[in-house]
Amino acid sequence: MPNPIYRLTETAPPAAEPLSLAEVKTFLRVDHSNDDSLIAGLITAARQICEDATGRSLITRSYSLYLDCWPGTTALGWWDGVQEGADVLLKSGVLDLPRPPLAAVSKINVYDAGNAATEFVSANYFVDTAGIPGRIVLKEGSLPPIPGRVANGIEIQFTAGYGAAAENVPTVLRQGMKQVISRFYEHRGDTPDEALLASGASILFRPYRLMSLS
Repeated sequence: MPNPIYRLTETAPPAAEPLSLAEVKTFLRVDHSNDDSLIAGLITAARQICEDATGRSLITRSYSLYLDCWPGTTALGWWDGVQEGADVLLKSGVLDLPRPPLAAVSKINVYDAGNAATEFVSANYFVDTAGIPGRIVLKEGSLPPIPGRVANGIEIQFTAGYGAAAENVPTVLRQGMKQVISRFYEHRGDTPDEALLASGASILFRPYRLMSLS
């Protein structure tokens, strides 16, 4: 089975977490500092579980998405429909970006056979942030970028997330995270799947899940 034709890299991590240590300790009814490091780690783990379960970015951060070719420009091979990848179905001129909500596209680089990058200027495309997922749409008359490099020839630099602060994240997702943290805190041998189900967070996350593509 061939490999997928995209690679997604987080180039700058979120500057904060969707929950503060103080509010989580209040939720857990913990009034000492002995477990502060543990709880801080659980906050990060719960955020990653939420993002994996929903396919979304919570706190805004930067990504680079690498493609071998622009969707619709050639026979694209295998597509597994996982949430983390770009929509590489045969929709010529349109590219759905992963890990919504999309905030902005900062640059598209196209690499030649010698690994030199040329910017595909923004006048060639429209960035649609109105829907989920966000997308890049080539403007009428614009030709898709054709890379010379055999792999990862197109790099799309973008930012995604609800905002820079915890209060920008939907309350339901933050509540689900608290429930996952509580489950982990009381049952430290749980797997992420067990914590999601037993805590009830999977039900809270469900409306925010991206539908897989097939």
